[in-house]
Amino acid sequence: MKIIIFEHIKNGFFKPFSLNHSPFEIRIGAKTNLERIRGIYPQSDIILIVDESKEELIREKFPNYTINPDNIPAGLCLNGAAILKDEHKSILESNKSLSNNKELISFKLSSQESFQNFKKQIEDNILVTNAADIDVIVNIWDIFKFSEELIKHDFQNLILNNNYSFNPSMIRINGEYIHIGLNSKIKAGVIIDASDGPVIIDDNVVIDHGTVIEGPCYIGKNTYISPNTLIRKNNTIGPMCKLGGEITCCNILGFSNKVHEGFLGHSFIGEWVNIGAGTNNSNLKNNYSTVKVKFKDKVYDSELQFLGCLIGDFTRISIGTNINTGSYIGLAVNLFNHDFLNNYVPSFSWNDNELVKIDSLLNTIQKMKARRTLKLSDIEKKMITDLYKKVTN
Repeated sequence: MKIIIFEHIKNGFFKPFSLNHSPFEIRIGAKTNLERIRGIYPQSDIILIVDESKEELIREKFPNYTINPDNIPAGLCLNGAAILKDEHKSILESNKSLSNNKELISFKLSSQESFQNFKKQIEDNILVTNAADIDVIVNIWDIFKFSEELIKHDFQNLILNNNYSFNPSMIRINGEYIHIGLNSKIKAGVIIDASDGPVIIDDNVVIDHGTVIEGPCYIGKNTYISPNTLIRKNNTIGPMCKLGGEITCCNILGFSNKVHEGFLGHSFIGEWVNIGAGTNNSNLKNNYSTVKVKFKDKVYDSELQFLGCLIGDFTRISIGTNINTGSYIGLAVNLFNHDFLNNYVPSFSWNDNELVKIDSLLNTIQKMKARRTLKLSDIEKKMITDLYKKVTN
């Protein structure tokens, strides 16, 4: 059976992630949404249907998948923003279409359809569906309410590993709910507390001296945690990050740095973000009301009491910056001398009021990637440049 994964971000708010990512790339717990679907259908051909502005970028990231074919074959169509598990397989396959709270989860495509007409199939299937208790990410801040349950779920599927190194002074609390991956290194004085949920430390992670980690928590491959870091509950940390200070209930994508002191709470951090020493964010309003997020001339009520900041890929934040509750900081921002009251910073901002210079920005990103022995591809350059043109035109 063919599996077709589609985007349908119609009613929600997925920025800044959706500027250069598809919803199936979001990671909550140990897996991305795409990895969860691949786990359910390991032998199936998977086709990815994405916004045409991101087609070449997604093709480069996922070379083993078919992207936006001219003709889409019959198969099972799945929303890339849905959080799917093995136990959902039977209901997905036995129903013509499914939704949850007016958000389309899946539908069956009975015959071949052209790429151009596929969007109409999505809209038609929204109108007639069966209800299903399957979570769908509608707004980017929904990831925080799903984090604890998914980390617990992912822990159940791990295979025991003893091939890692640790100092004898390491303290484990509720050790049967702690997983440490292949070739990881736990240094002296580290406390790992799984009293409230499992801790998953993936392969080749280094946890430096005196760090405290509270579950539920996932720390991705090749990540470094600096000395005396406090990793509180409900964090999803992607691969190859460098982190320090105090971090609570955050979702941090890969290759991002916050290695020094400072508080980061209830925040979404994109890829290749650098947060300077002593930077702190607020995640709770003084009047305890729900946090609102401003984007351009719109204001979205998150309906959450705790929400920090949303930061897009390639953004750099200077030392000692204070970030207000519910702040939106777009893609490729260079933030310094920031006004705490300004909680909307558009993509490509040079501080709060000017634009970055595109040539300088691309040169900086190339240097950032070179530090991890990676390169900025021509397709990435074009994507960043195209987004920049939209802002400047």
